[in-house]
Amino acid sequence: MKKYIFIAMVCMVNIVTVAAQKTQVPAAAEKAFLQKFPEARNVIWDKESKNEYEASFLLNGKKGSANFSASGNWLETEIAVPQAAAPQKVLEGFGKKFPGAKVNEVFQISSASGKDYFEIEYTLKGKKKETRLSASGTVI
Repeated sequence: MKKYIFIAMVCMVNIVTVAAQKTQVPAAAEKAFLQKFPEARNVIWDKESKNEYEASFLLNGKKGSANFSASGNWLETEIAVPQAAAPQKVLEGFGKKFPGAKVNEVFQISSASGKDYFEIEYTLKGKKKETRLSASGTVI
């Protein structure tokens, strides 16, 4: 019985150790982030894909995230926008397309490709969803 308890303890320690490990971020990506967002606080990195890393952070009291390639190229930034500060056209377009939906969060997305848009996370009929809208309020 003691043997099984010992094995269970070893497994628990291994699980906690693996969960506590930080994402290994390439120096180029971290340097690019620090140059673009020197005022960011509470930065937490995650690996999005083989060559893409995402830094979640707080900037001027707003939550955001930014994606960088392993080589340090900026790909995209997502910054939370208070619903009251979101462009009226975006909110109107959303309301027309999703009547009865409750807006949970609004994000302004800027990308290296120049395809900037807004993302709205919402709840409709008890299901959480998200959609993308152009600055003119068109669902994309």
